[in-house]
Parts: sequence; C-alpha cells; structure tokens
Amino acid sequence: MVRERYTRQIGSLREDLLRMGSMVEQALLRAITSLDTWDSTIATQVIHDDAQIDEIWRSLEERTIHLLATQQPIVASDLRLITVANAIASELERIGDYANIIARRVRRATRRPALVTPPPAIKEMATLAIQMLNTSLEAFLRQDVDLAHSLAQSDERVDELEDQLRSAVIAMVKDDPEKVEAAIDMLDAIHALERTADRATNIGERVIFLSTNSVEDLN
Repeated sequence: MVRERYTRQIGSLREDLLRMGSMVEQALLRAITSLDTWDSTIATQVIHDDAQIDEIWRSLEERTIHLLATQQPIVASDLRLITVANAIASELERIGDYANIIARRVRRATRRPALVTPPPAIKEMATLAIQMLNTSLEAFLRQDVDLAHSLAQSDERVDELEDQLRSAVIAMVKDDPEKVEAAIDMLDAIHALERTADRATNIGERVIFLSTNSVEDLN
C-alpha cells in the first residue's frame, strides 16, 4: 500500500514536471513572437504568466524534498529520478525567467521612439532554442541518452549565432547611434536565448545521469 502510494507520487511528479516544461515552452514561444513583432500585449502576458511557472516550480521542489524525507530506505534509481526531477525543474524555472527577460525588453523597447529590427538570424537562433528545450524534455520522457547527446551540436550552433547576432546589432548601432538603448535590449534578448539553449543542454546532462548514472558535460 505504501509502495503503491509512493509509485503514484513519482508518476505525479513526472507528469507535473512535463506540464511545467510545456508552460515554459509556451512562454518562450510567446516571448519570441513578441520580439519578432514588437507586440507589447503578448510580452505583458508572458510577464504575467511567469508567476504560475514559479508557483509550480516551488510545488515540485517541496514535493521532491518530501519524498526524499519520507521514503526511506530508497532505491538508487528512484533517488536519481527524484534528484534529477528537482534539478530539471530548476532549469525550467530559469528558462521561464529568460522568456520573462525577453518580454520585459520588448515592452521597454516599444516605449522608445527608435526600434532595432531583429536580424534575420535571430529566427534560426530562437527556433533552435525552442527545439532544444523540446528535445531535452522528450529525452527525459523517454530517458533517451542519444537524444540528450544530440543537444551538444545544437548548442554549438546557438553559440555561433549569438556571436553573429551580437556583431550585426553592434554594426546597426554604429550606423544609427540613436538606437543604442534599443540595441542593448536586443542584445539582452539574444543572450537570453543563448542561456536558454545552455539550460536545455543541462537538462540533457541530467537525463544522461538518470539513465546511466554517469556525469557528462555536453557544453
């Protein structure tokens, strides 16, 4: 009876973690849309919804601590799952924060007279960041080590795009100094996308640890 209840709790933990992942993915998609279109209404919604992501993160953290405290002795595989779930929830919360940062920069930029047109490469970077988040969660769901490893190559491409985009934005400012503040907002958004990719890669590393009990660095 106790074990059945514990198994249900573990299942619920996994489901809520994936639900949190879906919420974060939607926040990131909306934030990127607001950046692409300079839509401050969408940006405001992202900022508003961030509190829900934080709430589910705190709930997951409390439940993982409760499981660790009450289920003794605990088998090694379950211990890894609980600690990994807690770590992934923290990574997702940070990605939610990056979506929030992008949205706040959009809202701030739209209040200024001069806007910076997002360089075309930012779409590739944003698409990759979202794909990486989705891949990392799929790897966790399936405990797929190969899928987790695939994140390393995508992360390298995101880093390359960040360098390209930073150069492009700085070049824009040289041509039009009035856009300095808007350019800073754009650079912050680009950096948030790069950090999102890093966090997705971190989730991949957690999946590898969960599946193999070995630590790997994918960055």
